[in-house]
Amino acid sequence: MSAKASLEIREFLEQFFGEGNRLTLERAQANPFLQPWIARLKKGFPSVLPCAREAGTDWYGIAFTEQQFRGLREELTAFIGPTWSTFRGQRASLELSDPVEAAVQEITQGNAFKFQGKRDQSNNSTEIRSALTRMLKVLNRKTSGSYEAPRATGRVLRDFYTALQVGDRSTAEKELQYLRNQNRLDTLNLLFLRVQMLAELQAWNELLRLPELPDLLQVRRPFAVTQAVIQAIYQCELSRFEITIATRSAAAYFQEAILPKYGILFTNRAGSRVAEVVKSFMLLAVGGEPPNPALRDELLTVPGLSEADQRCMQSLARLLPDTTPPVPQSEPLEEAIQAAEVGNYDRVLALLQEHPSSQQSVRLLLEAAYELQTLEAEWVALQAFDQLSNEEQDAIQASRRNRTFLESLIGKAQTDTNATADSVPTNWLEWLSILDQNSAWERAAYSARQGAQEWYVAHLLDEPGAIAQFLSLQNSIVAKAPETLQDAFPHLLSSFQKDPNFPRREFLPLYTAILDTLVFGIVPTGAGDQHLTLFNELVTILLALGVDTQQYTNLLDYALDLWDCYQAPSTVDWGLDTVNIFILHPCPDRDRRSQLLFKVAESLRDFANRIDEVQWSIFHSLAKDLKLEASFSDLLVQKSETEEADQTSQNIFQKLKNKAVLIYTLTEPVAQRVKSFLENTCEGITVHLSHDKGGSDRLRQWVQNDDLVVMVTASSKHAATGFIEQHCSEERLLRVNSKGSASLLRELQNWLGDG
Repeated sequence: MSAKASLEIREFLEQFFGEGNRLTLERAQANPFLQPWIARLKKGFPSVLPCAREAGTDWYGIAFTEQQFRGLREELTAFIGPTWSTFRGQRASLELSDPVEAAVQEITQGNAFKFQGKRDQSNNSTEIRSALTRMLKVLNRKTSGSYEAPRATGRVLRDFYTALQVGDRSTAEKELQYLRNQNRLDTLNLLFLRVQMLAELQAWNELLRLPELPDLLQVRRPFAVTQAVIQAIYQCELSRFEITIATRSAAAYFQEAILPKYGILFTNRAGSRVAEVVKSFMLLAVGGEPPNPALRDELLTVPGLSEADQRCMQSLARLLPDTTPPVPQSEPLEEAIQAAEVGNYDRVLALLQEHPSSQQSVRLLLEAAYELQTLEAEWVALQAFDQLSNEEQDAIQASRRNRTFLESLIGKAQTDTNATADSVPTNWLEWLSILDQNSAWERAAYSARQGAQEWYVAHLLDEPGAIAQFLSLQNSIVAKAPETLQDAFPHLLSSFQKDPNFPRREFLPLYTAILDTLVFGIVPTGAGDQHLTLFNELVTILLALGVDTQQYTNLLDYALDLWDCYQAPSTVDWGLDTVNIFILHPCPDRDRRSQLLFKVAESLRDFANRIDEVQWSIFHSLAKDLKLEASFSDLLVQKSETEEADQTSQNIFQKLKNKAVLIYTLTEPVAQRVKSFLENTCEGITVHLSHDKGGSDRLRQWVQNDDLVVMVTASSKHAATGFIEQHCSEERLLRVNSKGSASLLRELQNWLGDG
């Protein structure tokens, strides 16, 4: 282990055995039981350490990589499991305000477990030490296994963005740590990814508290990063004015407090249609000095905003009286030169987009495209470049500055051949077509990532044969450039999810093709929790839209194959949720559907000692729904024995007796199963379900009046999230970062136990 790594381990041990842990580092290092576990940690091997607290001892399983994490999970399951502890194979949900858990998060980047030993009649938990001693003997006989096959950067980024799509922060953090440890990206690019991660997870306050933020504002950065910071500013500083419809106060606050601190962010909108960005620029238009009526009028035409956002925009726009647009005093090229001097590249693009090409205009457009970093700006610049004569193009490229701009737009290799606007896609069909023609296209991943921010998929409905062409191109690329297509998977899916009318019945074949990319392309290379979660989400969409018998059977076959490959105590929650999805939708093949439950049941028999009472209860509910209880009498007896052994945890839900509970999640099958469980468990409970994508009078009534509001943040990235937080007191709000029914109930169980 390097000197730097050794220092990090020493600092970790000092913090872990510091504040919050009654066991000091000095005592731990002198303890014969702990000495070998600490030694393993110093060698970079996974380890287990205790934190002695007033209420008892918390044990932490610590790993440094995903590979080590999976191995440690298997060992803990085999030696500890539910027999001697509360261990269930779940990734730890760490409280960063606790110094011990903050240290664990920092050193593992989320590759950690947390559990407690079960106590005997004398209130002792000595068995767990014996179990850990047996486990240590086995570990010491194994080879180090420290080698981890390197993964391509594109694959790591794919898994990073996929984790963000399902709200899995721990996996996203792990991917960032891998990129850092392997020196794949520099510090600045890692910071860019962290900012985008926090924005995707809606961790707005954390984003604005980043110590690197002041420096970040001073460097050239992707517009996606600028956009993320603007979103955070709006959510933390400006959204309260929208709630109270205090438009004048909002404009004044923007002018007095936001612009002096963050003014550099509001130079260019870069065509963004994100609501927080558009509303922030409207505040700039009506509250800036001087006001900008032209910008105001432009923003009022931005498509895709919700009705609530449009009302807000209209209210802000009325703060600025209508005026006659000023008559231009100079030629567009002269205005563009002036705009470029102050960094207003939005204006440069608008002025020169239809202007006849010249060396001067092309230089300005190349600079604008370089600074804005949007595909639209790149296409406009290269189209203008294409219109120049060969001599004029050579003159442009004679300048090192211009050549740098060109290389950034189309790649170094192409500047030596023909720079052309055709190399910049303007929609997904063009992206697929370019990749089909050039499987080594170096900007494919970048264009997919950027296109997910800029392109609307609805255009596929306007072009005859576009859907068939999309499918044909994708099938061709599967053979020519499968890894590139897989790396683009999260961006392609994200683009469809951003469709205001998602999911569309017309796009059923495209959603199926996206699922095929996941099942046949990504999963065989090794599926993580995020991929299994996305599988369930895509299956839910397809079943909700309606599939024929053959398509339904195919989906069941996919699920059966995945369970065969990934069945484990840690994936039981996912397996139960998969069965639930098929139960809640019309079924043209009942025998095949029952087979899925039988498959899961076989695994439950193998894992019986590691299944908790919530999982048994959900399995019982699924068997009851399918009228198969008689087929699983032995397992249902096991369920009863488990519940009798732990009546306290089962009865904890009785705290919700005669209460009203709202569950907000976009994952409706999960909500339905949790509702069924609670109604069967808690007498007199009323469970409201909501999956609205925005605020409504009904949602407001439930949020304000229900005794408990459970908000599944992992699936909620819409205006309703902020709406709920604004109308619900903190003591009644439970945020759950999990999409599964069993894990949701488990977090609810823990919350009730702490309350």
